[in-house]
Amino acid sequence: MVDKRLFSRREASGLLLAAGAAALPGRALAAGPGNRVVCVSKQINEFIYDIGAQGHLVARDLTSISPPQITRLPNVGYHRALSAEGIISMRPSVLLTDGNVGPDPVLAQVKSVGVPVETMAPGSSMADAQALMLKLGTYFGREAQARAVVSRWQADIKAALAAMAPYARGPRPKVLMIHFGQIGNSYLGLSRGGAADQIIAWAGGVNALDQVGGMARLTPETIARAAPDIIIATDVGFDRYGSAAKFRDLPGVALTPAARTLNIHRVLESEIMYFTPRTAASLRKVAAWLHPPARRGA
Repeated sequence: MVDKRLFSRREASGLLLAAGAAALPGRALAAGPGNRVVCVSKQINEFIYDIGAQGHLVARDLTSISPPQITRLPNVGYHRALSAEGIISMRPSVLLTDGNVGPDPVLAQVKSVGVPVETMAPGSSMADAQALMLKLGTYFGREAQARAVVSRWQADIKAALAAMAPYARGPRPKVLMIHFGQIGNSYLGLSRGGAADQIIAWAGGVNALDQVGGMARLTPETIARAAPDIIIATDVGFDRYGSAAKFRDLPGVALTPAARTLNIHRVLESEIMYFTPRTAASLRKVAAWLHPPARRGA
């Protein structure tokens, strides 16, 4: 368990010296035990494993659970509610983030003891995500591996999109994507413009929410008014109820067409919140929910 007392600068500096020289932001990391990366981004952590650079990682954030083996690493807390002591105790040579991190005083404290904070923005498009993969390849000295991953990724998504062509001409069911916000302990609807919205559109559906950008705090009235034909809930929120039938107990859900047909599904947050090499498989999964065999005339 992490000591909850505040670290002095001298104590923290000693921990950093024990870890070896700090990596310079924007520079490729040399192999070796001196590189101790604490990464608090589920997307970046997943990409690090994709390119085989996971040997640099010494800790993760609470929400980084893909691939499953990353859960063997210590976690330093929720990425928006971090503890400086928890991060510093890992003796990191760099704290790697995607910018969705906080609180700000924690980052300031981490920097004050000599830990560089490197931010790599993920962007909101498939191209941006693939560019991030290539950037990480350069950062960790795994350029060839990153290029190979991106090449396979592009081929997979091209094939998946081709398989979606028939759905462009048919009915477009309304889909409500529900995400559980852990920091606010509330249910949120994924608005238009993000990765989840793009996956819905590719799969031949339409987002039941009209709001553009970010997430909308859901109320029973908002859910009922959206009148989704299908509800897709991310794992943490879905699992609080335990089944599709019980998820209807979420206020407002029982009033929707999705509840009446029990068209409520569970998806891993990491499958639809950002683009990854797994997006092609996620797209096929969502499309199967939106267009089951009976509806396709199979």
